Amino acid sequence: MSHPVGALLAATYRTPAGPITVVVDPHAAGDLGPAEYGAVVVSTFSDLDSSLERLPGHGDIRPRSTVPFVRDVLQRYADGDLNALEEISVMQPGGPFQQQAWRAMRAIRAGSVDTYAGLARRAGAPRAARAAGTVCSTNLVAPFIPCHRVVASNGLGGYGYGLDIKIALLEHEGVLL
Repeated sequence: MSHPVGALLAATYRTPAGPITVVVDPHAAGDLGPAEYGAVVVSTFSDLDSSLERLPGHGDIRPRSTVPFVRDVLQRYADGDLNALEEISVMQPGGPFQQQAWRAMRAIRAGSVDTYAGLARRAGAPRAARAAGTVCSTNLVAPFIPCHRVVASNGLGGYGYGLDIKIALLEHEGVLL
């Protein structure tokens, strides 16, 4: 199947936390380098339109274009291969601190969590816990960038898709709450 240049592919997949819509730019190279499918540029457990508004110049969307590699990775994750999400290449706009924080989030292993303060420290700005929380809230490619694994020092903290989704992902990964 051919796609016009600039067209993004969108499909909805099942996860342990419910359905997720994933948008792939087949012409992009993401954080893991070039991939056959391009890079995931948006993934959302809620309304796709509100996420796309935060993606500059998103172009044409082709709905229901399943990307086999993304589908297979999400299925393996659902089946218990908790590290499968790390195989997806992602790309999202953001400044240097955001990019560093997202790289640091990717280093949080499935089955564990880190605090906003810990994330800030690992992103090179030890006094920027609030900014680390903001970076989590601007993440366009959850759960591939696992912001659900970042919690407050005194509890779960927040989650843009609701605490029920965050809890479902953490429980699937074996985090005891």
